[in-house]
Amino acid sequence: MEIRLLRKLFQEGLLLSAKVHPAPMESDRWIMVFDKASGGQEQITRARDDETKIYKRLNGALQDAQDIGFKEVTIRFD
Repeated sequence: MEIRLLRKLFQEGLLLSAKVHPAPMESDRWIMVFDKASGGQEQITRARDDETKIYKRLNGALQDAQDIGFKEVTIRFD
């Protein structure tokens, strides 16, 4: 889901938390997962091709979470 839509869901109270996880099958890369109030999860996708956004740097993921509106993010290291 694109950042602009995630921002709207956050403002409506439909996103509960943000988590940063290591990207599967890629070393030193990250993905961000959001827990939804309905019980599901969402991920940020790239606008141009709707693929999951993979971050090269942890700071980029944290900046996107802050831009969406989150004040707190959980980071998982595997």
